[in-house]
Amino acid sequence: MHELSLAQSIIEAVEARAEECGVERVRAVHLRVGEASGVLVDALQFAFEMLASLSPTLTGARLTIEITPHRAWCEPCARTFTVMDFVARCPTCGTWSTRILSGTELQILDMEVGADGEQGSQE
Repeated sequence: MHELSLAQSIIEAVEARAEECGVERVRAVHLRVGEASGVLVDALQFAFEMLASLSPTLTGARLTIEITPHRAWCEPCARTFTVMDFVARCPTCGTWSTRILSGTELQILDMEVGADGEQGSQE
């Protein structure tokens, strides 16, 4: 279950950024996860909630996840297409001369900060 180590890395990165900014409380963390990243979103959510409960900065923080589609670019026919079943072959011309554009990423987009009962601001 590599989602546990991913959640730990996300929490460490958020805690470090919060400390740099003098933030005591993180209310939410927003991620972008590619559908071909190999991340099990439910497992990541569970691991994040479990580990965040151990952090004074992140206790009770929400994790929101935006899923990005697995997309590629075909060089010969200059088209963007959705990669199906991890096969990056152009459905229009059949070439393998393609470049992955999205769907493999895992990014921390931002975090909402603020004291309990306070409207969060984004960092």
